[in-house]
Amino acid sequence: MNRTSFYTITDVGNGNEYDHLHNTLSKFTMTYPLSYYRVKEEDIMRLDLVSYKVYKTVDYWWLIGVVNKIEDPFNDIAVGDLLKIPSIFDIYTFYKKYSLR
Repeated sequence: MNRTSFYTITDVGNGNEYDHLHNTLSKFTMTYPLSYYRVKEEDIMRLDLVSYKVYKTVDYWWLIGVVNKIEDPFNDIAVGDLLKIPSIFDIYTFYKKYSLR
């Protein structure tokens, strides 16, 4: 699952671009119990690594950022932070309901 599946595409004259202001990411909800992950030294600036550790794939790093309101993964994460980790069932439900592609 690619996060661009949730962005609208806008014609900009010379081609199409993803419109980052219009997307369905804010509609993500958690109905299943979530888990938590404590950030370690090797996780700094590496939400992809956190995603791999909890889901066995790097594909959901951006969703961990959305759920935890991390706008800048290079500066908004510190050792010891406790991250909310959404259930894979919520992720699949969200994709089926809100994917634009």
